[in-house]
Amino acid sequence: MKKGRTPVAMVAAALLGAIGLPVAVMATEVYTWTDENGVVHFSDKEPVGQDARVEDLPDEAPPASPNPYAESQSGSSAAQQRREEIDRKARESQAQQAQNEQNCRAWQAEVDRLEPNRRVFYTNEQGETERMDD
Repeated sequence: MKKGRTPVAMVAAALLGAIGLPVAVMATEVYTWTDENGVVHFSDKEPVGQDARVEDLPDEAPPASPNPYAESQSGSSAAQQRREEIDRKARESQAQQAQNEQNCRAWQAEVDRLEPNRRVFYTNEQGETERMDD
């Protein structure tokens, strides 16, 4: 800490600097120059004795990027929406698996019904089932 500065003075200086920061950000012209050591400087005030280049900034702020963690219009955060999507897919997968098992049991029952007979049957004109002979 520099001699003669109190912590209160340092806090006050920091607050004044923070308050003045938005004013500097609002500037539409920025001066840039490179000193003799090769360091590039930026300022909203024209430097004295330096060959500065003027950069024009847009008056409006750039659009804010969407926050993926912010709540959407539905009131759920992105993480909550992702959890709901995972749960929905898991339920659909379980339902599909149950349907596949039911279909498998039905076809297995049909195979079991047909397997021991090994004979060919047909339905005649009267609607009766008859066994074909050799």
